[in-house]
Formats: sequence, structure tokens, C-alpha cells
Amino acid sequence: MNKQDLIKPLFELLKIPSISTQEKYKKDMERARNYLLKLFSSMGFKTKILKGIKHDAVFAELTTKHSLPTTLIYGHYDVQPPDPLNEWKTPPFNPTIKGDEIFARGSSDDKCQFMIHIMAIKELRKEKEFKLPVNVKFIIEGEEEIGSPSIDSFAKKYSKDLLKSDFLIVSDSEMPHKNQPAIDISLRGILYTEISIETAKQDVHSGSFGGVAENPIILLCRLISKLKNKNGKINIPGFYKDVIIPTSDHLADIKKYSKTQEEIIKEGGLFGIGGGEYNYSLEKRIGIRPTFDVNGIWGGYQEEGSKTIIPYKASAKISMRLVPNQNPDKIFRLFEKEVRRIFPKWVNVKIKRLVDCLPYIAPTNHKVYDLMKQSLKKVYGKEPILKRVGGSIGFVPIMAKALKIPVIMVGFALPDANIHAPNEHFNLKNYYKGIELMKDFFKSL
Repeated sequence: MNKQDLIKPLFELLKIPSISTQEKYKKDMERARNYLLKLFSSMGFKTKILKGIKHDAVFAELTTKHSLPTTLIYGHYDVQPPDPLNEWKTPPFNPTIKGDEIFARGSSDDKCQFMIHIMAIKELRKEKEFKLPVNVKFIIEGEEEIGSPSIDSFAKKYSKDLLKSDFLIVSDSEMPHKNQPAIDISLRGILYTEISIETAKQDVHSGSFGGVAENPIILLCRLISKLKNKNGKINIPGFYKDVIIPTSDHLADIKKYSKTQEEIIKEGGLFGIGGGEYNYSLEKRIGIRPTFDVNGIWGGYQEEGSKTIIPYKASAKISMRLVPNQNPDKIFRLFEKEVRRIFPKWVNVKIKRLVDCLPYIAPTNHKVYDLMKQSLKKVYGKEPILKRVGGSIGFVPIMAKALKIPVIMVGFALPDANIHAPNEHFNLKNYYKGIELMKDFFKSL
């Protein structure tokens, strides 16, 4: 295995600032797609662009023999914005190796992870005596970081032909510990909203109107404090109604990868633990309980110096992570009803639904799970554990339902990878191990 051949194409992709959330990076999104098309074509794949609502997806197919089973491999080439730039120790789009880590935006989420699969196929095709015992398809989307809005249409349009397959492989998550392999068996869903309120036609003088003009920022803070109490419980009537109580087997699996408070603090760069439901253990709060978070809040004067005003408007972005059996449609209705009930009737309230996706539980009784377990144990030298993931992947529940196939989720990022944060990185040894793992898995088929 020539490591330079495996790193060079990865670095070329990491250099492209494929940021899906901002219009100014539209050309870079196109550059990333074109790079992937060229890479797949050089490996003998047939390629196609799937038109998306905002950003297109890349599809690639390599047919070994029509009678063989087909695997569909998912990834996303879009990345989060790198802000704040001043906190990066190396330029976010100039991939840099320090020790065993590759530092770059999008390294762990998700470019290194899906490139593991591409490079594994590339390496296998170099082996003269070996023929892939499976047909391979890839779908690399460009809208994951904005909620995967095109996946519904992709599922409806292509599930019976282009994307038809026997099982789906996804690598877009983390290992529980370094050198501890895992298969992810569930994902939380998400509901992401934005609330904007107005209490007047314009800002007013805080001396002339202080005491009689309501402050929208204070109103918004009161709302937030009412929606979630000091013990971390979410106070939206009916919010917990559909939450499933885990079985004893599930709880036993969770304990296998539970982390100490000190480990969580170190991995997240936290100053302390908080934010969740205090009457639940840390491992339950991370993976199997729903959450409520304020992702951003703004309003009023924010420039240098002072400005004695009472602002007339304020906004906040609020998201909820949902667990299996909770439905974003139902939760949004409950959320909107409670928000409007809490605010005074004369306040102008606008509530936007920005992003949502369903939670997911994987069926683990398909024989490909056993093959993946065998390969994980062989490469990492440890028995893999079944892990529940706190994050969301919009593609998975929609496509799994449309294709009626099992999903094998194996993440290669490490818990301290700074995903969505400055100095995101991916472990170089894990990159090579991941390639060896997938080579072994494909051979086992």
C-alpha cells in the first residue's frame, strides 16, 4: 500500500472549501463535485450528477457482475464554515499533518471518512488476482450540513433503479475510544428552528421609554428559561410522550462505551458538565435522550462602546435532538404552540422551521453485520461494540426506508476530532486502518 497515493487525492479534496451553507462558496461546491467525478472516472466508475435543490450530489457505479449483491456507500462533500478563523492553528483549507493527525475543515466530517471507502476500492482493483465479489455504488451529497433537503426526492426518483442496492454503508460518525471499533445502531433526529420577535416599530431611548417599553431580548430569554428548566427537563407539553424506554440489553450496550465526566470534559474542551437532564446518567444524556439547545441568539446594539436603547427585535436559533419514535412534524407543532402561548399576544412572533430529520434504529440481524464485526475485530484486534449516536444523518432514515435495506454505520473519527469546531482533525493511522478494514470486509463478501 503506497501511502502517498492514498493521501494525495484526499488532500486535493480537503483543499476545496465546499461550504454548502453560504452562497459565496457555490463555485467551490462545483469544484468539489468535479474533482470527485474525475476521481471516480479514473477508477473505472460510471458517474452521474444528481440534481439537488441547492447543491447536486455525485453518483458513481462500478458493476462487477449483475448477479452479485450491490452495496451503496454514502458520504457528503459539503463542510461546515470554518469560523472563527482566528482560533485555527493552521489554515482550515490547507490540510496539515501534525504528528498522527490531519488538520483541515471537513477532515472528520466527512471527507476522510468517505475517502476511506473510495481508496479501499482503488487498492483492491490493483490486486491482479482479486475480483470484487460485489457491485459498488456511491452517493456523495452536498447538502448534509443544511439538512439534506434533496434526499426525499432522490429516494422517490432513484430507489427502484439507480440507487437500488442490497445494503448501505455509512461512515459519518465517531469511534467511542481510540482503537475501540464500533457499529452505530441508532441516530438521533433533529428539529432546527428560528424565532424572531418584534415589540415595536423601531429601537427606542432607554431613558425615555425604560420601564414601559418591553425588551424583546429579555422576553426571548424568559421564553428559553420556560422551555427548559434548571434540571435540564424540556417543558414543552407532550414533548416526551413518544420517547421509548430502552431495554435492559440496550442499556447494557450503552454501558460498554460510557465515558467518565473527565473524559467528556477533555474531549470537548469543556469547563464543566451541564445542559442535559440531570436525573439521567451521562451516557444516556448523550445517546438516548432528546435535547434542547440554543444555537444562537442576537438582538440590540453589538458594536464598540455604548448605545442606550431598548431594541425592538430579537432572534434565536433553537434546535432539538430527537430520539427514535419522536417525529419532527409533531414536535414542531407542540413547540410552536407553546412558544405562541408564552409570548404576550401583542408581540409579533415569527417561527421558521429550518432543518429537520428523522431518528433511526438499525436492524442488526442481517448477515453483513456479522461480516463487518469480523473485519473490525481482525483489523483493530478488539470485539466491536454496538453504539448509539447522539448526532443526526438525514440521508439514513429516508434512504433506508425507501430502499428497504439494512444500514451499516461504521465511524472512523475520534471523539476529540473537533467536528464543527476550529482545528478539526482526523487520525492518520485510522485513515490507513479504515482502508484495510474495508478491503477485508469486501473480500469477506
